[in-house]
Formats: sequence, C-alpha cells, structure tokens
Amino acid sequence: MTGIFIFISLTIFGAGYYIVWPSRFNVVTHLTVGAVFISSFVPAIILEVYKNYPDSIVTLYVKILVTGAICYLMGILLGFNRKVKRTKLSFDVLSTEDYEKRAIQLTKFLLITGIICLALSYAGMGFVPMFASDPISAKFFRGAYQEPYLRVASLFRASFYILSTIIPISSIIWYNKRIPFFLHATLVAIGLMFLSLSRSPAFTGLVMAIALVLSFKSKFHFKILLGVIVSIYLFSSIFYYLIGVRQFENIDSKSENGYWQVIGESAPDINDQLQFLDMFTKHPKWTYGRTMYGGLIPGHYEWNPTVYTLNVIAPDMNINEIASGGLRLPTPLWGYVSFQWPGVIMFCLISGFLSGFFLKYTKFWLTEHNSMVIKSVVVVLFVSVFITIINFFTLSIFSIPPMLVLLFYMYRFKIS
Repeated sequence: MTGIFIFISLTIFGAGYYIVWPSRFNVVTHLTVGAVFISSFVPAIILEVYKNYPDSIVTLYVKILVTGAICYLMGILLGFNRKVKRTKLSFDVLSTEDYEKRAIQLTKFLLITGIICLALSYAGMGFVPMFASDPISAKFFRGAYQEPYLRVASLFRASFYILSTIIPISSIIWYNKRIPFFLHATLVAIGLMFLSLSRSPAFTGLVMAIALVLSFKSKFHFKILLGVIVSIYLFSSIFYYLIGVRQFENIDSKSENGYWQVIGESAPDINDQLQFLDMFTKHPKWTYGRTMYGGLIPGHYEWNPTVYTLNVIAPDMNINEIASGGLRLPTPLWGYVSFQWPGVIMFCLISGFLSGFFLKYTKFWLTEHNSMVIKSVVVVLFVSVFITIINFFTLSIFSIPPMLVLLFYMYRFKIS
C-alpha cells in the first residue's frame, strides 16, 4: 500500500487537474501524463524504490505527501469554482485576425533573435555540451566548464529560455499557416537546444504543439495523443544511454526489471526526495520560506532552491563539483522544510487554489477562442507564467525571460 499512497499522492500534484476538468481539451494536464508515469508509477509501483530507505523516513514521507495532496485538492476545488470573465489581454480584446498577425510578427522576431544569440553563446563558451569530453558536467556547467560558461551565461540563458517558450507557438503557426520560415526556424531552434543536453526544453515545446493539435482534432486523435506522450517520455528517459552520455554500470541487465531500472534512473525524483528527507531529518536546515526569493538572487545563493537541496544531501561537498541541477521536491515537502506541518498545509492550499483559479481561466480561453494560434499562446501562458506563480515557493531568475516574452503576447506593445 505504501507505493500506492506515494503514487496517488504524487499523481494528484502532477495531474490533479483532471479531477475538476476531465476533458480532452485539458491540454495542460495531458502534458504531465508521461512525466507522472516515468517519475511516479515506475519507481513507486514497479521498482518500489522506497524499500531502500528506513521505515521511519518512508512513513514520514508518505504522511507529508498524503496530507499535502488532500490540502492541494481542496485548494484546486476552491480555485476552480471562481467565476471568470473576459479580460483585457490582447487575445480577448483584438479580433482574431489582428491578434494572429501580431503574434506571427512577434514570433518571427523572437525566433531570429533567439537562434542568433544561442549560436553566439556556444561560440563564446568554446564548447557544446553534447560533444564535450564530460557531457554531464558540461550540461550543468560544472568543473572546467563553469568559467567559459559564465562569460556568456546571461546571453545563453536568455536566448535558451526565449526559444523554449516560443517553440509551441512557432510550431502551431507553421501547422496552421504553412509558412516555411517557421518550420525551418523551429527545427533549427530545437536542434540548438538539443545540443545543450537539456531534454525537457528541447522536446516539451514540440510535444505541447502536438498535444494541442491532437486534443482539438477528435476523440480518436486524443487517444493517440496519450500514447504518443508516454512514448516520447519513455524515449526521453533512455536518451542519454542511447547517445552514450550515461552508461548502464548501475543497471542489472539480468534483472527482470532491468529496462525499468533504466527508466527509473532517468527520473529519480522519489529516490532523491527520500534521500533528501533522510538527510534533512539528521541535519535539519529550515528555510522559513527563504527559497521563495532565493532563486531570484544571481549566483550560488544559500537559499536558492537548487543550492539548498544540494547542500542538504551533500553538506560536505562543493556544489560546483556536483553534476546536478538540484532536486525536484513536491509542494508539501517544500512546505515541511519551511514551516513544518503548518507549511505543508499552507503551501498546498495556496498552490492548489492558484492552480484551480488559473486552470479555470485557461479552460475559458481554450474553449472560447477557435484560433489555434491563440490556443497555443494560452497553453504557453499557463506553462510559463501561471505554473511559475503556482510554484511560488521556488521562484527562479530563469523564469523571468519567459514571463517577459509572454507580456508581449498578452498586452499590446508596438513592434517596429
């Protein structure tokens, strides 16, 4: 039952929106199906990774997850029941034709700028992570790769996140308008991001576009979509092994779960969370909410969520030598390390309420507007802006470029 409790609780945080909006038009939740399968079902149900940890830690972990999931659900229900009305955002004010023209013009400008700046970033660093001698360290810009990265860090991050934000929109523009430039530029942008070994940003934009098209096409295409999403995530999970960046040294090939071990290694969230909680209980380091703003401060600030989680699990190591981007902790665990049990309840209620509220508006816009271009902007708005606000406890400086980009899609600024 332990694995079931873990899986159900994490699924509520990952795909709980289905409870209030069980529809094939709920594109933003479809996008999480593959991730939930890889990061929750496989390790909790198939591999039962929790058995590798002390019973006391697993029991505490389950209590935190279950309590948080209940509060999160209550918050979603409260937020989703709020009334919505037409806003003053550009796509609610302008005619569909005028808005699409502006969106196409803006997307073209951002694509050209982002591609040029990302290419210059690689040139300025003098290396490409995929072809580096130590690809994993290069991906996280650790060790010898840190200094050359810092020379172009601002340019690299800004261009990378701008491109990852607009890929779904540019893909839909090509699909809807058949403008050759958007096909070619989108493929180039995906290729450049792919070279960084950041799987999620490189693949997610394209997956969003596919999900949007298939969800609104028909019920049959929607069923195909769910299979496609899970397949893409399965492929993504073994990607590093296929290209030789990671080896199968820690995998028991003779085990009947050998294949699932490979999948589990690609998304070790539950393992990481249990290891984190184990270390935290031995050496508590309460945040008192300081990770809310820690990620907005440049550099390796102590309360940056990435720095904080790495310091907890490896207190005696220099984080510059750790090839990791930090741990992905669920909402209730962030609440617990902030304000103990009151934090679990408070963080999950607030996050759930914001989730339900923003989902209600997203539903309104997706069903109100027939334009696929507008629908793509709405989905990106939810993923890039609303999700950032929902996860208020781990705000990041890297969320600023996408939010600035979306301002131009949301409001009317003159573009020359």
